[in-house]
Parts: sequence; structure tokens; C-alpha cells
Amino acid sequence: MQKTSTPLNLHYHAHIYFETEQSALATRVRENIIRDIPQLTYRGQLIPVPVGPHIKPMFELHIPSNSINYAMASMDALREGLSILIHPVQEDEYLAHTADAKWLGPALPLKLEVLKSTPKH
Repeated sequence: MQKTSTPLNLHYHAHIYFETEQSALATRVRENIIRDIPQLTYRGQLIPVPVGPHIKPMFELHIPSNSINYAMASMDALREGLSILIHPVQEDEYLAHTADAKWLGPALPLKLEVLKSTPKH
């Protein structure tokens, strides 16, 4: 796992992916992560269908930047084989979900065409 030494923004989103038949596992992983990381600012429910750029069911958590290193280590220890995308919240959503993103577990494809990108001048 790669640590983030300099926060890229004020907070991060974590997307924890699961297969439809893994909802009990995802629920357990969610509860364990929430219990271990009280600094989370948002604790999303399981979303049983793909939404936005995400091609699998997932749940979302929001992490303040001053807790990102601890949160990444905790999620890595508690993910039980599920893949997790962690990205900074920033104007350029494409960059946030690609070059600035970190994966715990195998990286999954994303529908990047739905993300907005900031034009380069």
C-alpha cells in the first residue's frame, strides 16, 4: 500500500466495490471500517447497482485529508478482498479518478467518459 504524504485536497472519497451476491460481506466490511475510522464524514449505504463511473455495486465513505493515511491502512486491513478506490475530491473528476487515485486490491475499470475534466490552458 502506498501512503499519501501530502494531502491533495480537503477530503477524499473511498468507493468499496462488491458483487451483488457479496452484499452480506460488503455490509460486514462497511460496519468494521465505520467502527475503526470514527473520523469519516460520510458513511454511505450499499448501492446495489452500478452508478456514475462505477461498474459494480459499491458503498462510499468520505475521509478528511488529515486522516487519510490511517484510513487507507485501516481499510486495507479490513477490506476482506474487496477492491477500494480512494480519490481526492477536486474539480477535475477525471484526474481524481485516474492519476490522483489509489487502489487497495485489484484496480477495476471505470466508465471514465462520464467524468468531467478541467481543460488545460
